[in-house]
Amino acid sequence: MRFRMSALPLLVLLWWLPALAQETVLLKAMRDEMTRAMEDLQLGGMDKPYFVSYTVLESTSSRASAVLGAIASRREGSSRLLAVEVRVGDKDLDNTNFSTRPDFGSALASAAFPSLLPLEDDYHELRRKIWLATDSAYKQALDHLSKKRAALQNATRVEEVPDFSEQEPYQYSDDRSVPRPDPQEVETLALDVSKAFDGMPHVFVSEVRAEVQLERLTYLNSEGSSFTRLDPSASVRILAGTQAEDGTALEDSISAYGRSWDELPDTETLKSRAQRLSERLRELRAANYLDRYSGPVLFERQAAAAIVRRVLLPRLLASKAPVVDDPRSSRSAGRGGNPFFDKLGARVLPRFLGVVNDPTLEQHDQTPLLGGYPVDDEGVPAQKTVLVQRGILKTLLATRNPVPGVPASTASRRSAGPGPSNVLIVPQQGLEPDELRSELLALVQERDLEFGILVRHIGSPQGRIASARRGPRGSGGQGLVGAVVAYKVFPDGREELIREAELVGVTESSFRDIVAASDDTFVYTTTFVAGSNSFSGLTSLRRSAMTSLVVPSLLFEDLTLRRPRGNIPRLPVVPHPLAGP
Repeated sequence: MRFRMSALPLLVLLWWLPALAQETVLLKAMRDEMTRAMEDLQLGGMDKPYFVSYTVLESTSSRASAVLGAIASRREGSSRLLAVEVRVGDKDLDNTNFSTRPDFGSALASAAFPSLLPLEDDYHELRRKIWLATDSAYKQALDHLSKKRAALQNATRVEEVPDFSEQEPYQYSDDRSVPRPDPQEVETLALDVSKAFDGMPHVFVSEVRAEVQLERLTYLNSEGSSFTRLDPSASVRILAGTQAEDGTALEDSISAYGRSWDELPDTETLKSRAQRLSERLRELRAANYLDRYSGPVLFERQAAAAIVRRVLLPRLLASKAPVVDDPRSSRSAGRGGNPFFDKLGARVLPRFLGVVNDPTLEQHDQTPLLGGYPVDDEGVPAQKTVLVQRGILKTLLATRNPVPGVPASTASRRSAGPGPSNVLIVPQQGLEPDELRSELLALVQERDLEFGILVRHIGSPQGRIASARRGPRGSGGQGLVGAVVAYKVFPDGREELIREAELVGVTESSFRDIVAASDDTFVYTTTFVAGSNSFSGLTSLRRSAMTSLVVPSLLFEDLTLRRPRGNIPRLPVVPHPLAGP
């Protein structure tokens, strides 16, 4: 066992157990204030709310970071936050999805942020805080609806898409008991794993971050939907960076996730992964550059999942473009459009690939999937959604805010907007690994190239060393993805490691040029922050959520890689202190 319940303060201990009395006090305060809002909330002869929802996020967490066997930081805490959604008008046209220049001197600005609620279950104080937040949200809603109507008087609505979709009421309650590990266990793990970098002078910076957290979401709306959902999580992140002899910054990280502390890999496994990360950086320091390459690129396992996560996944989310009353806001909103809105019913992948989002799945081939949930953040029960079928885009992941071509929710509201859960890239004609590699070399021969490119790992640099390396990547940088571990593959099967390369111009259109995929798949879990709610006019509890991807290796017919541009930082003047005299 990795936890000791006896070490917890009484208040926190009670929070982690299924405390029905606590939930009853909170829900009663929410329900009583919502009833009053729906019956009595009206300013003069102005619109009354047609919809109100309350979301309370209760969070308790322990975090620690360590460097070379020493604690660098620690943090424990609990919080309770309230987000209020008030809609005035009607489902066809309400105050949401509207952007205006903020008046920072106005008291209405406070409605854009969650409200702090007391941790104690004081019914009267909870009512008071909910009352104030509701009043502020209502006044902001009236202000936004008035300005939105005025903005639409000076414009022609090309597409009459409602602002809110219908949904049957749904109730759900999660009454599990979820224990919390002793914070000392979190620190010990971070300390022990960080020692893996001790005695490695070729690693200039390193850090291990460990965290365990329980979030409880309590939701209630005026239509009759309600739920209480537990979202436990645990994670360890290992970061490391170095510089080559010419000063080139090389950085990488690896992460492990679980629903509970005991689902994380054990200490020895994590130390082994840290040592492999260190060795990877050592090999990259000695590798040669790739100046420029255009041709076939094979992404294996983690690298395939990472490029899907960075490039394709954001395009599968349906975020509605706002009505704006300011020309500068209009230009900003236009730049954020999703090109997949115009591709519903069109081909976005080859015929042998499909994409499914399924929050109801718990595992794939006996590997846990961590992106699932029973009900989304708007109280819509989880459901399977076929996004791409035989290469054709069928729909997008949506909330209750309709977009053209996607009129209803797909149960995908996660935090501030639509987000993925468990995403499966499904190959219909997969190849064995040797066959996929042979296909790469066949394309190399067809193009009369000296070699092809194989990418095995795409990391997530933190910028600690490389922050001074490059200027803005504006021109020519669209779709740029750092290929951390990539190899030249020659026709005789020989592989040569590339020090550092960047993929340029990788966009959603690049995925139509996939020519083959493997028959086996790789499970990759990461975090995803749902799209911003800044244009919705609503309070949001913006937070990251776990997402699991099941992805085959992918062979792209034609991509471009190049040596990173910009300046290279100088090496430290004095060698690493672990390097000796």
